[in-house]
Amino acid sequence: MSVLFIGKRFYTNRDALREKYGRIYQLPRYWARSGIKTQLWLVDYHSHDTVRASDDSLDVISTPVRNLALFKHWFFGGYAQEKGVDTVVASGDCYIGWMGWRIARKLGARFMFDVYDKYDEFAGYRSLPGFDLFRYLMRKADANLFASRALMDHYSDVAKSSLLVPNGIDEDLFRPRSSTESRAAMGLTPEQKVIGYFGSLTEDRGISDLIRAIAILRERDGSVVLLLAGKREGTLQVVGNGVVYLGNLPFERVPTAMACCDVLALPYRRSPFLDMASSCKIAEYLAMELPIVATSSPNIVTNFPEEVTRLGEFIAKPSDAADLARALRAQLQAKVVIRQRRSTTWKVIADALAHELPL
Repeated sequence: MSVLFIGKRFYTNRDALREKYGRIYQLPRYWARSGIKTQLWLVDYHSHDTVRASDDSLDVISTPVRNLALFKHWFFGGYAQEKGVDTVVASGDCYIGWMGWRIARKLGARFMFDVYDKYDEFAGYRSLPGFDLFRYLMRKADANLFASRALMDHYSDVAKSSLLVPNGIDEDLFRPRSSTESRAAMGLTPEQKVIGYFGSLTEDRGISDLIRAIAILRERDGSVVLLLAGKREGTLQVVGNGVVYLGNLPFERVPTAMACCDVLALPYRRSPFLDMASSCKIAEYLAMELPIVATSSPNIVTNFPEEVTRLGEFIAKPSDAADLARALRAQLQAKVVIRQRRSTTWKVIADALAHELPL
């Protein structure tokens, strides 16, 4: 059996190649380790260099769009030698999906469309009059892999075959670790009460609500600080009294920053895009075994219903800074840790998917 996995190199403000990040890298990585012949072809929208690499038995090539290397690799036989490919998996957006489908047709292989987000909400997506590429690809795919249960349910009438394939964690990175050592590494003191958020910094992720909630808490207790890391987007302001902004940390340093925290926050608002998503950081937070406060966003509630039920009073209303402050204050005192009952490592998810399909 042989798999060609085509995915987006840079996504969610991470480099899948250099940081070995996310489902686009980790699913093919563990398939290759299990003995399935697997190649990873990364589509690079941002840089200019073609990169070839290997990770044990996983062969990787990254081809940029800007200098036409991707199109040369495609049109001039870059994959023609892979005539033994049984399955093509495409992940990242509708354009990569379309490319994967065309390659699968040429090779006579099965086509699997990995839908980790609501791709028609992406800024670069354009739907032609009378033609919706996103729905077209879901109808054509032999199997659609959905990262979010809400997304899978929403398109149940379109996709002829659907599988829930959640986002996983790198167990070597996301695990409990010393708070004292982590705070020393990040320049924080033991006396501070640290609330943290790590990920994309956008309005719909509730960052402004979280900053306002921290201001409310600091009116009573000046030792409360907010630790933020991630790429700031748009005009969002991440400065303020008690806010420590670390920038967009390298992925391998994120768990150390998380371990500094007394409470990890998921302050999402409601939005058409986020409500359908399944953020990687939820499972990462749970793996750190630290107290969590979240809002009742479908992103969290739909994908982690058991954990949300057990969080109880530590769930706040979306877009409500006062209620978020209430939940944070309660969790700072209670320090309730919710442990996930199912394994969400990439190895477990990749092995289960290979068995389900099978590859």
